[in-house]
This record gives sequence, structure tokens and C-alpha cells, in this order.
Amino acid sequence: MKQTQPHRGIGASIIAGFFVVLALMVSLTIVGLRHVSETNARLRGIAENNNVKAELAVAMQTALRERALSMHALTVLTDPFDKDAETQRFHALGADYVAARQRLEQLPLSGEERAIIEHIRTLTRVAQPEVQAVMDMGMEDENPAMIDRIRNSAMPRQREIAKQVSDLIQLQREHTAAAVREAEASYREVHDLMIALGASALFIGFLIATLVSRRVSRQARQLADQALYDSLTGLPNRCLLHDRLEQAIALSPRNKRPFAVALMDIDHFKTVNDTLGHDVGDELLREVAQRLKQTVRADDTVARMGGDEFVMILHGFTEDNVARFAEKLLARLSPPFIWHGQAIDISASVGFSMFPLHAEDSGSLIRYADIAMYAAKRSGKGHALYETKMEQADRTNLSLKGELREAIQEGRLTLYYQPKISNGDCGLVGLEALVRWEHPKLGLLTPDQFVPLAEGSGLIGPLTQWVLKTALAQLGELHARGHPLNMSVNLSARSLHDLELPQLVSELLAGSGVAAKFLTLEVTESAVMAHPDSAMAILARLDRMGITLAIDDFGTGYSSLSHLKQLPMDEIKIDKSFVMDMEKNENDAVIVRSTINLAHNLGLKVVAEGVESKEAWTMLNALGCDHAQGYYLSRPLPPERLAAWLDNFSGALQASLRPPRAAPAVI
Repeated sequence: MKQTQPHRGIGASIIAGFFVVLALMVSLTIVGLRHVSETNARLRGIAENNNVKAELAVAMQTALRERALSMHALTVLTDPFDKDAETQRFHALGADYVAARQRLEQLPLSGEERAIIEHIRTLTRVAQPEVQAVMDMGMEDENPAMIDRIRNSAMPRQREIAKQVSDLIQLQREHTAAAVREAEASYREVHDLMIALGASALFIGFLIATLVSRRVSRQARQLADQALYDSLTGLPNRCLLHDRLEQAIALSPRNKRPFAVALMDIDHFKTVNDTLGHDVGDELLREVAQRLKQTVRADDTVARMGGDEFVMILHGFTEDNVARFAEKLLARLSPPFIWHGQAIDISASVGFSMFPLHAEDSGSLIRYADIAMYAAKRSGKGHALYETKMEQADRTNLSLKGELREAIQEGRLTLYYQPKISNGDCGLVGLEALVRWEHPKLGLLTPDQFVPLAEGSGLIGPLTQWVLKTALAQLGELHARGHPLNMSVNLSARSLHDLELPQLVSELLAGSGVAAKFLTLEVTESAVMAHPDSAMAILARLDRMGITLAIDDFGTGYSSLSHLKQLPMDEIKIDKSFVMDMEKNENDAVIVRSTINLAHNLGLKVVAEGVESKEAWTMLNALGCDHAQGYYLSRPLPPERLAAWLDNFSGALQASLRPPRAAPAVI
């Protein structure tokens, strides 16, 4: 609003003439300012109170939603440990819900709010026996009855509670809006009063009106900021983001300017919070917010969705701009964040969706950007533009997870066995168990196609147990038929987090009747070093049991001598990428020779993978490699072909592998 400029000087005659008016204005101004101060103090308290109450109500709503998901999860979980973990999570969410409600009850509440909260307490007391009964049924595997009780009893009551919480959140919003309206009304009231006085007192009236107007406007802006801006970073919050996104959608067709929505979160932010504390996490969020604002243009929007998620509205963007902007954004975030002299590296993942290419409504644009962000995380590239196949891939993975669960439960997986041959006497020393999945539509799937799904969906435990049990049963049969072989089984990275793994292996060995010395467990270097403390503890227990331990794919991970000498390992398996080309690639040959010498100096045996030619087999014999496996020796064999192969191995097949008396020079 345009305001009248004050005059520079006041004559003595004007002061005398308006003395009475000035005295009246002073009195009225004092009263008016006190009124404004009291009103703004009251409104500030209301706004702050409402913000806290809204956060607690949202916490209750989140806990209710997650508890509902937990009840449904128990209907599909079969593993007792998974059920126990889900039950503990359910009760922890209940504690969060009660804590939020109790904190809410301690705050100043209106009559409407108290009525809603009391109704929530009543509904909770009524719903609790039903919810507890559902959880008890879940632990007792009464799935059909549990699903019926969830649908007909527990969930309707949970929805009643959730509706009351939603009403409470809506009430907080209405209170905040009323506070803003009251501030605006206060502004108009005092502003009009001061303008009227200014019209009577000319210069002094205008001066006082201007001063009061500015003060009230500032207070109103502060209240509006509290409702529309994030208090931690000063960025637009979720509410203002949606408003600006709707504006961008409305204006884009007129201006013929497409725009992009970018959704970003900070990688491993939870680790920073858990390790260094929430104060450091807050400072990191402020720093990231500043860097994002420095990256975008003035007419773009950077908003904080909550937690470590940020959303950007980028006007005038096309598909061609996305990659360049993403690289610029990630480069801006790459310098470490310094806190009390400690450098904290920042990395992020960002997904993009385009208007109108991908969607024409705000909800879909944000959802597609979220899907793209998780695709960026999976790919490791740090950024991705939404594609329809990403959503289809998510659906496919979800479907495959369900099918994999059924395949494990119903025993529809298969183990193939690849022989391991001694380089010295060409004798058969063992087998490596390799899991396969004969999918009805996709055909025969190898571990790299479904083990990551198992790791990401909590199925790696049941899968590992099935593989170990099946492999040991097969080994027991071979021992009974006079084949005293060793059996190798691969462990995933997730298995090295399971402190119950040694106990499981011990029980499976006892059940199969196979001695521990005939079992070899293979782990990769990267799996061990991802969580060295838990991995070392588990490996040490397995070693004390007498199980043979091997490092798989040696040379492709950390390959640290300091780590290698600390691990309780018995074997090193040289990765096939070095073995397959060592006849032609001198560097690969040097790596193989050095690895063999290193392992022998440390008292370890060496197994070479990927032996696919007679030349490679001969070279490995000359280099003193202990054992080998590969297509030249034998492909992985299904169970029905394994017995025949074992019967035919001794004789001509074994003799064909013996090297000539004078081995050729190598390297």
C-alpha cells in the first residue's frame, strides 16, 4: 500500500495549535500500541501452540497408519523372527501414539479440542482389545480369522480414531487460519484508527499511523510466515509448496513454459542424526537448504517437505535440462559440511518429473519424482528422470517378491552343483551349491536376478536357511554313497548382520549328520567390510565351530592386506575376471600369481574360478594353485545329473585333466 510521505519540519504555531490533539493522540497511541502488543503476543502464543499441537496430532496419525500396516503385515509374514520384530515395532508405534497424545493433553486446549481428544481416548479404549486380539492371532498364525477380524472389527475402529485425529489436525489448521485473520483484523482496526487521527493532526497523525502500520504489518507477516514457511530452514513448507505447484500448473499452459519437479533427499542422513545428534542434523539441513537456494534461479521454488526431503519447482525446464541441472546440484552439495572442525560428506539422490510430459496434477508430479529418486538410489547415479518403466519395475519387483516368498515356502527353488577339482592330483575335492529359480514365466533365474530382491524384502533369512538345509542334505547323501566331499555355500551381505546365523548353521549340521569340516561358507570382501564388527563376530563363531571360511571374488573388493590378516579365513577364491583372460593379459596373470603367493604365505588355500580353457588349467597348475572350478572342468549340474557325473569322473575324465609331465613356462 502506498503511504503519504511525512513533512520535514513542524512550526511552533502548528505544535501549539495541535497541542490538545497531540495529547489526545499520545493517549490513544499508547492504548493502541498496548492493544497491538497484547493482541500479537496472544496470537503468537496461539500460533506457536497450534504448531506444536499439529505436530503431535500428525505423530498420532502416523503411528495409527503404521500400526494398521503392521497388522496387515502379520497376515503375510511367516517367519517367527519377522513376526516378533513386526510385533515389537507395532508396540513401539503404540508407545509413540500414547506419548504424543499425552503431550497434547498437557497443552492448553480449547473445549472442542478436549472433546475430540476425550473421544479419541474412548475410541482407543474400545479398540484396544480388538487390536490386541488381532496381534495375538497374527502370532498364532490364524491368518484367515485375523484378516476377517481386521476387516470387520479392528480396522473400522482404527479408522474412527484416525478420523478423530484428522478432525483434530483440521481444527488446528482452522485455529491457525483464525489467528492469521485476527491479526489482519487487528491490523485493519489499528491502521484505520491511526489514519483517522492522522487526518485530524495532519503530519503527526500520518507519522504515528505509519509507524503503527509498519509494526502491525510486520507482526502479521510473521504469523503468516509461521503458517507457510519451515521454521528450521526458512524455506516454503509443504502447504506453500502445493500452492505454488498449483499456480505453476495453472500458468504453464498460458506461458507455454513446461516445468520440472525435483524431489531430493540426503543419503545416509539418519546415520548423521543417530551418530552426531539431531542438533548436527538440523545444521546440516540448514546448510543443504542454503546450497539449494544458491543453485536454483530466483523464480524457482525450493521447499522442504519434511525430514531430509526437499522439493524444487524448476520453471522452463525440458528433458534436456535435467541431467545438466542434476550434475550442477550434486556438485554444489559435494563439498563437505564442516561442524566443529569435523568434515561430513554430503551426497544426495534426486528424481525429476516433468509437466505436462509425465502428469498434469501436483500429486502425481511429486509421486513420479519420488519414484525417480528411488530409481536414482538403486542405480547409484544420484539422479534420474521419471520413466513409466520405473513404476512398472517397482510393480514387477513387488510381484516377484511375493512369488519368491511362495517359491521358498513351497520348495520350488533348485540347487545346482559345480565341482571343485584339485590342481595337484586332479581329484574331486568338493562342490559349490548355486541356487536357481525356475520361474514359470521368466525361465531359469540366477542368484543375481533374485537374491537382491530377497535382501530388500526380508526373505534373505529364509532363503539362506533353505539353501544350507538343501545343500547339507545333498552332501549327507553323497557321503552315504562313498563321496567324502566338501560343500561350499555362498552367504549374502545381509547374512553377516544376523547374529543368530552360527546357531542356525549348527542346528542344520546336526540335523544332516554332516561334520562341520565338510562345510565351506563363502563371503565377499565387500560384505565383510560393510559391517566389519558384526561380520567379524559371526565369522569368528563359525570358525570356532570348525567350518571352512573362504573369501569369494577376491580382488574385486577392498583387497586390503591389513583386513585379510585379521579375518579367520581358510581359502581365497580368485575372481574369474582375472582367471579367464590371464593367458592373454599379462597383468591378470601377474595378479593371479601374486594372489597365490600371498595366500600361501598366509597359510591359505587358493581356489581359481572361471577356468574355461585347458591353457588356464595348465597355467594354474604351474603356478601352484590348489583348487579350481569352471566350465572347462564342469558346468553347474542339477541334482539329477550330479550322480552320473560323479560316477563317470574317475577314469578317462579325470585322466584328461592331468597336465603334461613338463609344464610350460608361464608369465
